Amino acid sequence: MVEEERVPVSFILHAYQPVTQRIEILERIVNNCYIPFFENLTKKPNVRITLNITGCLLELLATKYPYVLELIEKCISAGQIEIMGSAFFHPLLPLISIENQKYQIGKQKEILQNILGMTSSVFFPPELAVSEDLLPQILEKGYNTVLVPTNINSEPYGCNFILDNGKSIQLVKRNKELSNNISFNHYNRNITHCVLELQDKFKATNQPIVLAMDLETFGEHMEEYYYYFFNVADRIETLTLSSCLNRFPIEKVSEIFIPSSWSTTQSDIDALIPYPLWNHPFNPVHQLQHTHLRLLHQIKRYLLEGDWMDEYHASYYSCQFWWASKDWWASDLIHTGLKYQRNTLAKMIENLSEDSQQIILNLSNDIIQKIIDIVSQVEDKNEHSIYFS
Repeated sequence: MVEEERVPVSFILHAYQPVTQRIEILERIVNNCYIPFFENLTKKPNVRITLNITGCLLELLATKYPYVLELIEKCISAGQIEIMGSAFFHPLLPLISIENQKYQIGKQKEILQNILGMTSSVFFPPELAVSEDLLPQILEKGYNTVLVPTNINSEPYGCNFILDNGKSIQLVKRNKELSNNISFNHYNRNITHCVLELQDKFKATNQPIVLAMDLETFGEHMEEYYYYFFNVADRIETLTLSSCLNRFPIEKVSEIFIPSSWSTTQSDIDALIPYPLWNHPFNPVHQLQHTHLRLLHQIKRYLLEGDWMDEYHASYYSCQFWWASKDWWASDLIHTGLKYQRNTLAKMIENLSEDSQQIILNLSNDIIQKIIDIVSQVEDKNEHSIYFS
């Protein structure tokens, strides 16, 4: 019997929970996904992954779920996990200021060093949301490789991109089709079907396959789906991203960079809407959410600093916009984001004069009430698409 060809595949798994996540949901995810996934990984010494875990989640694991952290550290020591850099509170990096980008990326780098005792050269932008203007901040923090969406340019595997300052950064592309096929169980848990498609892709391109998906896919989004992951992994060659790039170096150079995210479609790009699930120009809730954040930002520029700084940066977390999008609607989670922003604003201005506080809170009230009214209108009509023209 001919031995099955082992296709080189780099699995990049993204672990994230928002700062507003309810403890009972986090407990469920820990037990349904994180613990069984990493326990199984320790039993599979030949399986290697690249892991992005946001700093706000890593802190929680270190303080409340040390067993999960122990499993991760064990796999790191065994060479089975490569850690990626990212943004601490999971904002859409292209949608925040350069100053805030540096804070989020730097804080994530610090916690990786403080908790895991390590640095990284590979970077995972939240939601793979990227823009050309973001790249200098990533490079400045010591990262030379960025995972990017498929549709930033026409290069199939990746490219070296030259910045305006003459420096170069390496961009490696996520295979969107195959990543989504696994994420959304396109193969109906059929191992052979998945492996054959990976083989066909490798034979057609002679390039490794870079897959990226939420870690929570394996056990939380789909019950016990981690068994499927490891069954597939047993029949391919899993490589960390850095190992993959060492074996299959990226040599091409491209001057094209189209802003995008891992959810952005070609029609979105054609419409010049690079981040539709988080900042759609025809979505009034999105626009008002960002208007309220601009109010916080103006206060922060005036006050410069305070013990509210982390809450201010956490206020940009991505989920509140995602749940206000056309395809993923949850009014309670929209309100949760508003409540977090409002509580942060109140903390920021508590030392200002009463008159100043009242002016700022009135501005905040006006924006929030507009959002509440629109959300109520949508709920009454049960028609989320009224946002979009």
